[in-house]
Amino acid sequence: MLIDFVGNRDAKQELEKNIETGDINHAYLFIGSEGVGKFTLAKAFAKKILGDSTLDLHVVRGNSIKKEQIEELISESKKNPFSGKYKVFIIDGFENVSVSGQNALLKTLEEPEEYLKIILIAKSISNILPTIASRSRLIKFKDVDDEEISDFLVHNIGLDSQNANLFSRISVGSVKRAMKYATDASAIAFRDKSFELIDRLINLNTDPFREMEFFEENKENLDEFFNIYSIFLRDVIIFNENVSRSFYINIDKINYIQKQNISTKQALEIYRQIQRTKQYLKD
Repeated sequence: MLIDFVGNRDAKQELEKNIETGDINHAYLFIGSEGVGKFTLAKAFAKKILGDSTLDLHVVRGNSIKKEQIEELISESKKNPFSGKYKVFIIDGFENVSVSGQNALLKTLEEPEEYLKIILIAKSISNILPTIASRSRLIKFKDVDDEEISDFLVHNIGLDSQNANLFSRISVGSVKRAMKYATDASAIAFRDKSFELIDRLINLNTDPFREMEFFEENKENLDEFFNIYSIFLRDVIIFNENVSRSFYINIDKINYIQKQNISTKQALEIYRQIQRTKQYLKD
C-alpha cells in the first residue's frame, strides 16, 4: 500500500500496480487540480521506488521554475544513484516551466538513464509540450468528492459534521484547502475578509484601486481570493437560474447570495475579468 490517501483511488491503484509488477515508467505526468494529492502521492511513489535511498530523491517545486533549475536536474541525472538502484526527480508545477525549459528536459526523456525516474506534476496539460506529454505515462487526478473530504475531516481531524460539510463544500474538491480551513483559523478569516471586499466591490461600486491595501497585504493569497470570488459568482448564477440550492457551494452564505442584484450576464463578465487578471499576473 502506497499511502492512506483521500480520493483518487484509481491513480493510487495504478501506481501500486506499477510497483507490484515492476512496470515503472521512466517518466510520469500527474495532472489534476491543486490540492487533490498529486505531490503527496508522488512522494509516496518515489519512496516506494527508492526504498531507503532517500538521498536519491530530488524535488523542484514552485510557481516559477527557471530553466536553470531544469538544467541543474539534467546535470544531476547524469550522475549514478548515491546508494540505491534508482534516482527519482519530482518537478511540481511543471506547467510553470518555460517552453525552453521543457525543451531542455526533452532529450533526457527521449534517452533516459536506466536508473532515472521522473515525475512531472501540473494542474493542466494545456501548457505542457505535446512531445513531453507523449513521452510520459499520464496519471489523471480528479477533484475529491465532498463526502470523502467531509468523512476524512470528521474521522481524522475530529471536526463536527456541520463544519466538515461546510469546509468540504467550499474547498471544491481540494483536500489541501479543506485541511487548511479545518486547522488554520487564518484561512477562515481570509475568506471572511474576501467576502467583505467582494461586497464593497459589487454593492458599493468601490474602485478596485482603492482596495490596494488589501491586495498588497494579501499578495501571497491572491489566487485564493480570485477562487473565492469566482465561486461566489457561480453561486449567484445558480440562484439566478433557479437551480436547486443543493448545488450551492457557499452553503453558509445562501441568504447573502440571494440578496445580490447581479444578473447572470454581469456575473459572467466579472468572472471573465477575474480570469484575465489572473493571466495578466501570471505573465
